Amino acid sequence: MSETAGASQPILCVTNLMRDFGGVQALRGVNLNVMRGSITGLIGPNGSGKTTLFQVISGVDAGATGSITFDGEPILGKRPSKIYHRGLARTFQLSRVFPELTVLENLIVAGSRRDHRAHERALGLLERVHLNDYADVVGKNLSYGQQKLVEFLRVLMSEPALILLDEPAAGVNPTLRETLWDMVRHLNGLGTTFLIIEHNMEVIADLCSEVYVLSEGEILAHGDFATVRNDERVLEAYFGKSRKSSVA
Repeated sequence: MSETAGASQPILCVTNLMRDFGGVQALRGVNLNVMRGSITGLIGPNGSGKTTLFQVISGVDAGATGSITFDGEPILGKRPSKIYHRGLARTFQLSRVFPELTVLENLIVAGSRRDHRAHERALGLLERVHLNDYADVVGKNLSYGQQKLVEFLRVLMSEPALILLDEPAAGVNPTLRETLWDMVRHLNGLGTTFLIIEHNMEVIADLCSEVYVLSEGEILAHGDFATVRNDERVLEAYFGKSRKSSVA
């Protein structure tokens, strides 16, 4: 669990967030705070609205109402590029590397600089996750897991204060998964804040100081993992009935 999870001020505040698609309510008055320096988990059944929430926070989906404040500034409705350059970055469920660019080029194009410093930062990140031998390999020749890891490193090129991770370990082999989570712990120790969508409850229990549970577009519960895992409403959302068991 994060050593910096005790930070007392939120870096991200989501208030009464609503999003509907043709009368279907995807988000229903969502309220969520991510504390600065924390690793916060976002869990819930498939179709509960987790990715929609990320789409709205990151500016990809501009159709929501309510309020989102990042680092003290309202960001709801702002363009994704503006939000990104403010210091909020995200990954996607499916890998989005540039297939014809090399790994090194994939990282450099994501940064705000194109100079020697950007080159050195990219090489340093690749070395950190043991991908430095792949710097000149084009994206399409990487394994899926390697592509996911490169996408994560690409996000880091802008040195964001808050990173939204949308199932970053899905489809990734165990070795690369552990490399990814080690990197998250390392960056969190340096002060980076994370909000993570993840279905592996062992990972959530290990990493996250606080967990939000989203179900049918609503925040069903939040608190530490031990609290939410035994919440009757959470058990019903996952299993379809109340029972004394873990969501793991």
